[in-house]
Amino acid sequence: MDLLNHIYWKKKAEFALAEDIYDAWVVFAVEEGVFRYEIGGQTGEAGFADLVLCPPRVLFRRETVTPLTFHYIQFRSNSLEDENLLPPVGKSLINDTKRLASTYAYLRQASEDNDGDSAKWKTHLMMDLWQLYQWESRQNRLMQRKFTEDALMAEAAVLLEDWAGEAVSLRTLAEYLALSPVQLTRRFRDAFQETPSDYLKAIRLKKARDLLADSGLTLTQIAERCGYENGFYLSRVFSSTMGISPSEYRKRHQV
Repeated sequence: MDLLNHIYWKKKAEFALAEDIYDAWVVFAVEEGVFRYEIGGQTGEAGFADLVLCPPRVLFRRETVTPLTFHYIQFRSNSLEDENLLPPVGKSLINDTKRLASTYAYLRQASEDNDGDSAKWKTHLMMDLWQLYQWESRQNRLMQRKFTEDALMAEAAVLLEDWAGEAVSLRTLAEYLALSPVQLTRRFRDAFQETPSDYLKAIRLKKARDLLADSGLTLTQIAERCGYENGFYLSRVFSSTMGISPSEYRKRHQV
């Protein structure tokens, strides 16, 4: 991930441009104040502890509600980082405000420094924002599964979600959790009333449906992102489970 620009704005009364389109990713990390935004049809208001993320070549409309203190960060990333590290487009909240305030303080200190070492430090701080968001998201997913008393199986469910885009096997997951495949399957079914394989398939097919409806990716490209070895196999699984081919599903759901 490459940091392209970082500007610290303090008590900005209004934006010079009510809207803009950037060639790279942009995040507004708010320390104080409130602003309204619209990004790709998403609208809302953001304040302290909110990260507002806009992807490249997407219109970003914004308007201050109260004087705004924030970090403007522009960066480039690869597709793997986009998928696995960045928060979703639009607004994301960081709950650990103590850790966040520390990161912001370091960014403020380095805001006027543009030498090589400072750029590396600011890149590290930017990555800290993404890692913090991902950590909190993972913990939230664990908390949402408190209906099972089996904490290890709650962890297994989160791992299946995290690894759904990879060619992960049941044996790999079982070994990671220090269980046999039979033990894993039995405990997972007791916890969630379905097998790990069925759970993983549901996650992958949900992602495949989203990509069919919301992207122009080929079936082969979608298969790669959903943990299937090729488009033919994905098509077979999709058709047998959904009762409709991927191409027909795309035709019905794309707008």
